[in-house]
Amino acid sequence: MLIKVTEDPIDLMEALNYVRHESCGAVTMFEGDIRNENEGESVVGLKYEVYEQLLQNEMLKIAAEIREQWSIKEIAVIQRVGWLNVGDIGIVICVSSGHRREALDALSHAIEEFKKRAPVWKKETTTTGDKWINWQRHS
Repeated sequence: MLIKVTEDPIDLMEALNYVRHESCGAVTMFEGDIRNENEGESVVGLKYEVYEQLLQNEMLKIAAEIREQWSIKEIAVIQRVGWLNVGDIGIVICVSSGHRREALDALSHAIEEFKKRAPVWKKETTTTGDKWINWQRHS
């Protein structure tokens, strides 16, 4: 499993190449981009902060859950931290499997559990000011 936190722009091919394998007929990817609007406010950008060791631990737990439910080959998660502009990639999650349904279901589970459990905070900067969004509520 690849779990990476970086201040650099995310290289999608790093995640995709990590999960690719000749036994896999399906490679799925979720790319979370910084959007220009949230809850009716214009977003200028945001800052992500991560408790890296806790993120590693939680992602290993999520991966174990996924492996219990679906037959997958690999999982890759890359989370960007620091200041991100609108349009930047904040996270990528990739899953590979022999078949598409398993890969898609496992990816969906990974995304939802990451959003609920990963210790990631964001400080959203809008045209009206800044606000921190707790990791249990980030979107």
